[in-house]
Amino acid sequence: MAVQNLWDLVCERGWMKELGQSTYMAGVLVGAIVHGSLADRFGRRTVILGCLLQIASMGTAAAFSPNFAFYCFFRFMTGMGICGLIINDLGLTMEWIPKNYRPTVSIIQGTCLALGQLILPGMAYAVPDWRWLQLTLSLPFCIFPILIWWVPESYRWLAIKRRSQQALHNLNRVARMNGEKDGTFVTLEMLTHENEKNPKKAPFKSTPLGLFRTPAMRRLTISLSMSWFSSSFSFFAIAMDIQRFGFSLHLIQVIFGSAEIPLRILSTIIAAYVGRRFAVSLSLIFSGVLILCSLAIPSDLIVLQLSVTVVAKGFLGSSMLCAYLYTAELFPTELRQTGMGFTNMMMRLGAVVAPLVMITKAYAPLLPLVVFGIAPILCGLPILWLPETLNSHLLDTVEEVEARGQNSTSKKKKELEFGTKL
Repeated sequence: MAVQNLWDLVCERGWMKELGQSTYMAGVLVGAIVHGSLADRFGRRTVILGCLLQIASMGTAAAFSPNFAFYCFFRFMTGMGICGLIINDLGLTMEWIPKNYRPTVSIIQGTCLALGQLILPGMAYAVPDWRWLQLTLSLPFCIFPILIWWVPESYRWLAIKRRSQQALHNLNRVARMNGEKDGTFVTLEMLTHENEKNPKKAPFKSTPLGLFRTPAMRRLTISLSMSWFSSSFSFFAIAMDIQRFGFSLHLIQVIFGSAEIPLRILSTIIAAYVGRRFAVSLSLIFSGVLILCSLAIPSDLIVLQLSVTVVAKGFLGSSMLCAYLYTAELFPTELRQTGMGFTNMMMRLGAVVAPLVMITKAYAPLLPLVVFGIAPILCGLPILWLPETLNSHLLDTVEEVEARGQNSTSKKKKELEFGTKL
C-alpha cells in the first residue's frame, strides 16, 4: 500500500507527497549544521552514537505513523540523524587515519554509499509495502550503536579540549590494535606540550560564525560552500529529471549507481596522486561541460543523451566524494565538524533550490540545463586557488590555518615576481 493511497494523497491533496519528501530534506539540512556544531562541542563519537539512535527510533516510528503529520515529523528527525551520521563518521575517520591512507578509506566509504544506492531499488522492488520497507531500512540501525562502542573518540579533539589523559589512553589503545604491544609511543608529556603552545589562546566557539572570523577561514568556507552547493544543485536536478528517458525508474537508478563507482575510483586516484583540489575542481568542470554538451544532442538519440547524463552525474558524485575528503583536511580540528556541517548544509540547500529552477522549464525548455551546466563550472574554478592538502598533516587550530594561508599567499607572490623577471 503506497503512502498516497493510505492517507488519500491524491487530487487536491497530491502536493502533500512532495511535502513529505521536502520535510526529510529539511531535516537533512538542519542536521548538517546542528550535528556538526555539536560534534565540535561534545565529541564526534558521542554525536555519532546519538545519530544512530535517532535514525533507529525515528525511522521505526515513521513505519508506524498514525497520520501524515506524524510521518513528516519522524522523517524530518530521520533526515537530521542521517546527515549527522555521514559528516561525523567521515570526520572521525579522517582524524584517525594516517594521511597516506585517507584517499583509500575515502573511496571505500564512497563506494559503500554507491552500493547502497544500488541496493535500495532492489529492496524497494522486493518490499513494495512502504511500512515494511521503512521498517526494513531502519531496524539495522538498532545494531550499529553496539559497533560504535569499539571506535575510540578522536584523540585530536580530546587534545584540543585539554583532555590529554583520555587522548593518551585512546592513542595507546589504537597502538595495541595495530600491533604495538607496549603502546608507549606517545607520552602524556608530549600531549601536554602541545596543549601549552598557546596557553592564552581563546578557543573558537563551535558555531558557524567561527568559520568567518578570520580571512583564511572565510576564504575556505565561501569557496567550499560554492563547490558543495553547485555539485548538489546539479546532481539532484539530474536525479529529478530521469523520468524523461522513458525507462524503468528502478533500472535508471541502477544504471546511475553503477556508473558512479568507476568515476569515484578515478577521481580518488587523482586526489591521491595529483591533488585534492584538482580532483574536486576538475570533476565539477567536466560535469558542467557534459551537461552543456547534452543540449546539442538530438532528442531522438535517447541512449546518447542518457550516456552523457550518466557520466555527468557520475562526475558530480565524484566531486562530492573528493570534497568530503578535501573539506575534512582543510578545516582545523576545533572547527572541523562545524565546517563540515555548514558546507553540507549548503549542499542540501542546492538540492532544495534545484526544483525551483526546474520550474522554469515550462517557460524556457533549455534554461534549466544551461543553469545546471554553468553553475558547477563557475563554482569549480575558485577551488584551484585553495591550499593543496596532498601529503599534508591535519591542522588543529585556526591560527595554523591562517599561517598556512599566509605562506600560500607569499609563495604565489614569489612565483609571480619570478615570472615577471623572466
